[in-house]
Amino acid sequence: MNRDRKSAPGLNSCILAFVVTAILMGCGGGGAGNGTSANSTPTPAQVAAITASQIATYSDAQIAALDVNIKYLSDAALSALSQMRNLSTNLNGQVESITAAQIAVLTPAQVRMIGTGSGTTSQIQYLSAAAWAVLGNDPAQVAAITPTEVATLWDSEIVALGANINALSNAALNALSPMKNLTNNLAGQIESITPLQIGALTPAQVRMIGAASGGIVSTSKIQYLSDATWIALGSYPAQVAAITTAEIANLSDNEIVDLGTNISSLSDAALGTLSPVTNLSTHLYGQIESLTAAQIGSLTPAQIGIIAGLTSTYGAGTAIAMLNVGAFGYLSATQVAVLIPANVIGVSATQLASLTPTAIAGLAPATIASLTVTQKASLSGAQHTACGC
Repeated sequence: MNRDRKSAPGLNSCILAFVVTAILMGCGGGGAGNGTSANSTPTPAQVAAITASQIATYSDAQIAALDVNIKYLSDAALSALSQMRNLSTNLNGQVESITAAQIAVLTPAQVRMIGTGSGTTSQIQYLSAAAWAVLGNDPAQVAAITPTEVATLWDSEIVALGANINALSNAALNALSPMKNLTNNLAGQIESITPLQIGALTPAQVRMIGAASGGIVSTSKIQYLSDATWIALGSYPAQVAAITTAEIANLSDNEIVDLGTNISSLSDAALGTLSPVTNLSTHLYGQIESLTAAQIGSLTPAQIGIIAGLTSTYGAGTAIAMLNVGAFGYLSATQVAVLIPANVIGVSATQLASLTPTAIAGLAPATIASLTVTQKASLSGAQHTACGC
């Protein structure tokens, strides 16, 4: 309907109404038998008798006119429903014409039948926004969504599942995709997951997101979550603690930063996977150099020791030198106490000078003794006094 077109006044309006009524009454609304018209609700017995070939001829209006008695359609008839449109009787398509009230009375098994005549998977992605909202509001319906159905869902339909996304099976969560297109997945399903939805998922469920690849369940694709959703995930210590070493390897510099001080909840294994490697896309600085002063301050001496023990361009056990100056300068006396001579090989004069006198005094005697003249060149008098070097 063209909503901008004004109704014809007076006699023309009356004639139009008369003609439309006459057509519907005379032709049964284009019905295929069983007394079904666009302006009458058939009985349960009549609906149950509708065949697949008959339902295929129904107009959008006739599908809606089945009302809640749609639940009496046979599986064959539900399978024959089509999403195809035309310019006469199916402007929206039969599947999109299913109403919110109708979807509410169908069982999960019946929903699986909708439009399967055109393939092996239901065509529920063509449900109207109102009908989809009702389906997504029912945990039992969400739990029944199959992996093959998930693969067909639009970004907006993922969002409309709301917190009930946590009712999806592991296999369905595995099927979520980061892939984008220019029609229904402009952001991609995974990037469309909202902060509210990530908060509804357990750490185990988060591990399932997009984890299916080539028929094998491997590593989640949480690196494709939106910025807002990733920040929400990082606000939960339990979620951060569950991040795996394989997932860490996929995280961008920004995602490391967005973990905030909850980075201290990472497992030792996950911390031990942080990398100084840079590239021109997601690691302009490297994960380690991206760590903030606040994040360094939240780590225990033992955790600092794990980072220091990683390999950098200076060799094995030299990754502490990859911290940015602001983060390095935030190291405390108790944190630097774990550093051994090998750990400080690549530390620059600027980094060393960023430490407070108290922090420098916390370095182990052997580590202080290993410092070169070049490294100590920028120390202040107070710092020299503190380290006795």
